[in-house]
Amino acid sequence: MTVGSFELLTYHRRLLEGMVATYNAETEYEPHIARLTPELFTALVEAKSYFEPAGLTVAVENDRVVGWIHACVAPGSEKWHDPEKPAARIRMLVFPRDRLDVGRELVATAVAWLNAAGHNELEAMHAKAGYPFYRGLWMGGEPMCPATLPHIQLTFEVAGFKNTQESIFMVAEVAEPPSIAAAAESIDLIESPAKMAHQGMRESWVGFEPMRTSAMRGREVAGSIGWVLLPHVERKLGAPCVNIWGLGVEEAHRRKGIATQLVSHVLARGHGMGARFASVGTQLWNRPAHATYAKLGFKPYALVIGRSLKVAKHSS
Repeated sequence: MTVGSFELLTYHRRLLEGMVATYNAETEYEPHIARLTPELFTALVEAKSYFEPAGLTVAVENDRVVGWIHACVAPGSEKWHDPEKPAARIRMLVFPRDRLDVGRELVATAVAWLNAAGHNELEAMHAKAGYPFYRGLWMGGEPMCPATLPHIQLTFEVAGFKNTQESIFMVAEVAEPPSIAAAAESIDLIESPAKMAHQGMRESWVGFEPMRTSAMRGREVAGSIGWVLLPHVERKLGAPCVNIWGLGVEEAHRRKGIATQLVSHVLARGHGMGARFASVGTQLWNRPAHATYAKLGFKPYALVIGRSLKVAKHSS
């Protein structure tokens, strides 16, 4: 389909080099957004069971890719998601900031494709609840919308997508081996590969080795932290980054320093594995978590907004 000066094409591998070049050019200044390669895209996006080429639209102008959007119907990646009820999502949108016309048409095409497939409740950028981007190319894995690009946010807003969640992305440097804080009560830290509740979660982690460290008070789990080493950002940061993708302490054990001990433990483990940076995404309203992370050197970096749109049901 031709719109003005550009064409909207369905994904084909011959377009991949141009897609990668556009993505990298638009995210070049963001050190925590890993560089995309055709190999990463093929392994972490195209190889997914739910990947449907018809949902990926590429804008081409004078034989040059000027933007692309990835819409899909995918299973949830959080433990509370029902794997039998996949959600309609826009996982990637990228285009030059001076080409709002391209962004507008890409979003309209993706919305129409998802709607024609029978979906009228759509998500964009990340899930309505949960921690955003801990598996995204933002951190070095499957591409998701680069939320710090203002023209991406603007395009979704103009298209009618409303905020469903605001999260804060925080980062820290780990130049030296950090000391591990001690909690007020004696606990043992038990580390193991993270077990995922269903296939949708497991597939979302392909290419990574997510870990979980549990704080044990005898036989009782007082709290736990999920973390993963993100190698793909090394090219920009100069070293890998350790990412915290989940943290929780049981009510009876809160305010005893267990969260601080768990986070400091992960920073030390990450440093021992070569990481010199750390990152975490947490809900904007979670003040206790912000205080814990700030105490250990994390600083606010970016606001991440999840969006959703409800459209009229498609009639064939």
